Amino acid sequence: NFSEASEELVDELKEILEVASEAIGDEDKEMIEEISQDLTGNMERIRSHGERADRIVNDMLMMGRGSAGAQMTDINRLLDEHARLAYHSARGTNDEFQLDLKFDLDPEVGEIEVIPQDMGRVFLNMVSNAGYASNEKQREGPPSVTDDFLPTLWLTTRRKEDRIVVSVRDNGNGIPPDVVDKIFNPFFTTKPTDQGTGLGLAISNDIVREHGGAIRVSTEVGEGTEMIVELPLTPSAVLRKERPSRTERQTRESRSRDRCPPRPRRRQPEEAPEITEMFQATFSGYHSVSFFPDSVQTRHPFGR
Repeated sequence: NFSEASEELVDELKEILEVASEAIGDEDKEMIEEISQDLTGNMERIRSHGERADRIVNDMLMMGRGSAGAQMTDINRLLDEHARLAYHSARGTNDEFQLDLKFDLDPEVGEIEVIPQDMGRVFLNMVSNAGYASNEKQREGPPSVTDDFLPTLWLTTRRKEDRIVVSVRDNGNGIPPDVVDKIFNPFFTTKPTDQGTGLGLAISNDIVREHGGAIRVSTEVGEGTEMIVELPLTPSAVLRKERPSRTERQTRESRSRDRCPPRPRRRQPEEAPEITEMFQATFSGYHSVSFFPDSVQTRHPFGR
């Protein structure tokens, strides 16, 4: 990474300046230190924005990337696995991250037909967002609130008559009313630019809708937010569409080629006497003219 390499060079420059500090005047030393600080700050911003751009591109690729087919999936197990994955991922990047996961999973939920990779992505994103919100409340809140505060998530599943309901509730700061309607918009995020891309909930919403479900939001400022995913027991029309077999795809491609008009055959020199005469009349005074199936070659008598 260019910015990281440049930061290392700036650090080396500072070390050299410390060694040669006696040979540099105070005014020049202050100017060099100021420039070094500016360079370091600029490089950090370049790296930060580069990493954010990389996350955006990856999220957009994930949005457009085809997934494996739908299959019967244990929703309780899928939620449990991705909730713990989100927790350990956050702990891996922040040693101070704390989160108490409380599960209330209905054993009657059982299995339904979903695309497990996509639905797992939804659960992972929701738990990550909820954990972030709860930790931000602990980090930024007043001591009177945060001394005994423990970031907590309640993960619940319930089986209804015609659907399954999955709930992820946090005890964070909640979402302001003027922001709630925007959270599913692509590229909208309440996180700092170096931590959020604004695509997670947009992708999650699209995935749930493709499954015939919906996402609801219940929030109270200062108390927390609950994200509720409702999935139908019967697969949606999108999931029921089977990918065509290889034979069917080849048949469609063959029919498509048959509908295309044939390319015109290239005319040979003997079939176009008018063109032959034109070349001979134009070049024969100074060049020898030779005709080939794919080209016409003219040659000057002096080789030019």
